Amino acid sequence: MSETNERAPLLPRPVQASGHSHQFAQSDSHVDLTPSRVLILYEREWSDLQQPIYLRVCHSSHRIINQKVLLFLRFIFASYLSAVFGVSLKYKLENDDEHTRWRIPFQFSTVAFCIQWAYHLLSTIWTALHLISPKAIEVNLAECHGHKFRAYTLRFFSPPNTAICGIRRFLFSLFYTIAHVFPFMNTVLYWALLVPSGHGVIDKGLFEEHPIKAFSIINVWSITSIIGVIEIFFLNSIRRQTSITGHIAAVMLCSGAYLLWAALGKLITGHSGLFFLDPDLMGETPVPIITGSILFIALSPGFFTYMYGLVAMRETVTAVHHDSSY
Repeated sequence: MSETNERAPLLPRPVQASGHSHQFAQSDSHVDLTPSRVLILYEREWSDLQQPIYLRVCHSSHRIINQKVLLFLRFIFASYLSAVFGVSLKYKLENDDEHTRWRIPFQFSTVAFCIQWAYHLLSTIWTALHLISPKAIEVNLAECHGHKFRAYTLRFFSPPNTAICGIRRFLFSLFYTIAHVFPFMNTVLYWALLVPSGHGVIDKGLFEEHPIKAFSIINVWSITSIIGVIEIFFLNSIRRQTSITGHIAAVMLCSGAYLLWAALGKLITGHSGLFFLDPDLMGETPVPIITGSILFIALSPGFFTYMYGLVAMRETVTAVHHDSSY
């Protein structure tokens, strides 16, 4: 086969009309299967397959959610998370604790929330600029410095229109994954382990607590996961992650990286970012802490599997079957 044929896209073979097939073709003659029509349909499908992951953030898989509706929804979620950040920070700063306020950046709830918040801020900016300028922004060197600065600024904040670098695509896919896996983990750890064991900072009924405290608990440890499910299922068209093994390994690596970050926080502030890292709760021997750390890393692929299943469910509902997230 020549080099030209090897690089050319494989077009569908023409339908051979004979026997019953010929009768079927006559009965459905209203269907346009001319070569030009087939080529147009193929080019549309090929264009969809080639759309990079960055642009899939700016498009919903559901036809009812066009780009303007999507931008409106993204603005609502980004604004809401920004409000939650302010209220929760106020609650954590005013919460009585024997440790310094610098303990806050090392808490797992803070890390999980900030990663998700950063993703929603970025996706909102990308969706807005992609709606304003769907094509790649070109810089005209012949223009004045003001116009060039504006073009460079818009291009910097716009989503990449091409997907050339595989490492860059994988890193963004990992960022998208962690922005949802960590909030899911945060919710389950809090409600399944901390609250039943009496360490969930809830002294009485949730709705009997101070409004700011109740608002922070509900949002940081619950609503964030609901927003994550809505994002995965309705607000983007990112396909299932590949490679699965690479993403699982990366998720476990990120979980281990957080434990190192928490250990650094323990060294600096004396505060443990997760309950199973606290010697006062787990005992003086290091075995429970080591066991908890191993389980924390080992269970993270389970939350990735849950997210992967949500993406697969969305693809099934919207009848989009592909084999790559980017």
